[in-house]
Amino acid sequence: MGKKGGGRVRVVQKGPKMPANPMADFAIPPDEELNLPVKPDSGSGYLIWPMGETITMKYDNFSVIYPNYLDSNKTVKLGRRIAAKDAVPEPTVQDLHEALASLNVRHVIQPYKGYSRDSISRWDNPGRVLVDLEGAAENGIVGMGTDGAFDLDEVPDINDDNDKENNGGSGGGKKQLLREIAKVIPKLPNRQKRIEEKAKAAAVEAEKQKKLAIQAEKSAPSKGGGGSGSSGKKKKGKKKK
Repeated sequence: MGKKGGGRVRVVQKGPKMPANPMADFAIPPDEELNLPVKPDSGSGYLIWPMGETITMKYDNFSVIYPNYLDSNKTVKLGRRIAAKDAVPEPTVQDLHEALASLNVRHVIQPYKGYSRDSISRWDNPGRVLVDLEGAAENGIVGMGTDGAFDLDEVPDINDDNDKENNGGSGGGKKQLLREIAKVIPKLPNRQKRIEEKAKAAAVEAEKQKKLAIQAEKSAPSKGGGGSGSSGKKKKGKKKK
């Protein structure tokens, strides 16, 4: 009941007070919150090779290469540009950089550029390189082809015989460079080290899962449903006379 006072009624609350925020008990403590890293700006972090040309290099006309272009695990629809037998599994932008440096091909590393045709690679294997195909041709690494074209991105079939006929019998321009890069990547020391570490981590995780499965099997109730005092044997009945 309220109390009267001067013509006014003051309501007196009985019982426990409601919290200011009913959902407060369900809130996640700040120290347990999951804070995702901020996505880097795709236009930042460019690296020039060779570094001596960081200021002077003009790469507006350089050709683009994504790791998907020579990833044997990717389909043509997801961007693979050479035959799977000539490609390598899971190349990274770092692999592309080291291979191009060993081939002495001028290039620019763009580590945060994602490949639009493959949403998965945009997160777990981002990056691309811009390569100087004209410089690679001058060094004899790639051939320009009889049609004068370097970039063969629009060729629909990566195994088309016309591709070989138009480019000196072995495929020229970017595709030839992709094949050359794919030959170098498996020999890179950093890649070999990364693959070994990945294999060790996978083996440790497999052993961990195996132990967890054994523990779960031991802690699970035994089949048969017998009680703790039951022996599982049938009781013998009295013999009829």
